[in-house]
Amino acid sequence: MKMGARCVDGEAGEREIPGPVIVILETAIGYLDSIKLIDKQLAMLRSGKMTSGETTRAGRIDQTDTDIERLTASRKSLVEALEILTRQPAKDGSDRVHWYTLQRATPLFDPAQKNEWSIPGELSPEAALAYFAKHEGFDEGLEVADDEGPPTEFFLEKREVLRRQVGASQRLSAGRAIETYAVRPTSQA
Repeated sequence: MKMGARCVDGEAGEREIPGPVIVILETAIGYLDSIKLIDKQLAMLRSGKMTSGETTRAGRIDQTDTDIERLTASRKSLVEALEILTRQPAKDGSDRVHWYTLQRATPLFDPAQKNEWSIPGELSPEAALAYFAKHEGFDEGLEVADDEGPPTEFFLEKREVLRRQVGASQRLSAGRAIETYAVRPTSQA
């Protein structure tokens, strides 16, 4: 299902829906459609209205229980992916969404140069560094540094995400630091 590219805003009139919002909505709708289909299949398998298996020379081998397990695992993965996509807190108490802040170890005292960058929602430190390298002009790339090699130029803080309900939406902001990584440009490795 393709989403329309325009929406009506009560005061401002008609305006374009940003491309990333369209992608997120289409992906979420796809996940919901897949979950609905799996629910129908599971209901039929569990009720006995549908069975699965194969016929061999030895006879019919029923694989209904295996398919129920597989479909249940697929459904769980889709629900988790939907929670991550919409940045919802996980029901198990874990916090899959984080806020990453990259800071220079020694700030540059030049107003034209940035000393700090941040992004919410990356799932791993490596993914956050890849984002910063691509979108913030670190052409040489960035990597988590080990104890060997030259001194590090940056620190990456993995922070918890604070969620605040504002109307029908949530506002995300950086919370306390969970973990800190030493980071250096890849070309220094």
